[in-house]
Amino acid sequence: MLGYYELEEDMIIRLPKESRDIKENIYEICCPLVVKTKESLPQDLRCLYEVLEIPIISFDEIGNCIEEKYQNRYLYLKEFSKYLKMNITIEELEEGRLGHLLRVGKNAKALCDALGLTKEQTKNIYIAALFHDVGKYKVPSSIVGKKGRLSDSEFNVIKNHCNYGYDILKGFLAEDTLNIIRSHHERCDGSGYPKGSIPELGAKIIGIVDSFDAMTSNRVYCKGKNLEDAYEELLLCGQSVTDGGKGILFDKELVEKFIHIND
Repeated sequence: MLGYYELEEDMIIRLPKESRDIKENIYEICCPLVVKTKESLPQDLRCLYEVLEIPIISFDEIGNCIEEKYQNRYLYLKEFSKYLKMNITIEELEEGRLGHLLRVGKNAKALCDALGLTKEQTKNIYIAALFHDVGKYKVPSSIVGKKGRLSDSEFNVIKNHCNYGYDILKGFLAEDTLNIIRSHHERCDGSGYPKGSIPELGAKIIGIVDSFDAMTSNRVYCKGKNLEDAYEELLLCGQSVTDGGKGILFDKELVEKFIHIND
């Protein structure tokens, strides 16, 4: 459980009521997070708490003061969780994708850090990574959860998730973050969607790490690639067809940087 990871039963009863009532859902965020040690938290989950600046406390900090101390933060995260929980529905439908948004977020942050982006830029891109697929919530489940490759007509329907995500989150996230979500399937040669425009940096980053996670995830109809083959595929997507590649879909320098930080 996200809210009180590895917490013993006798400690749970000492938490504020809001924390005790959190249901077992890996995308339900409560505040604060209680762990035995910070290192006991999985890397992708630790990344989420660090970027969102969610307090991580130890057992000796648990007390009646927690509810009052973290009340404002809790209310914000409760709203944040509402949208994150849409993703668990999507990931349960998409075979092999459970944990996808956390992995994409972790890899996006790692690439942002390697590029030396500011804390605010990194946070915007990371949040966009968490919510990049939330628009699939409005796509028919028969298409999202199809156990096989999509037909051309089905693919045209699922393309709408970029605009749907923008619409769902409008008013909750900043415009810059919303635009990254809407543009994460745009490609450097203009062949992407929904507009066929050239993506800005945040969308370029998410496009790479999202594709990488898709390549390395198992499907009913396709086994995930190993790391070496996935890296090769990414590199081919950063080379022109005349040079033996698949077109300039991704920024070659960003791909090389991503591969370097994962070696």
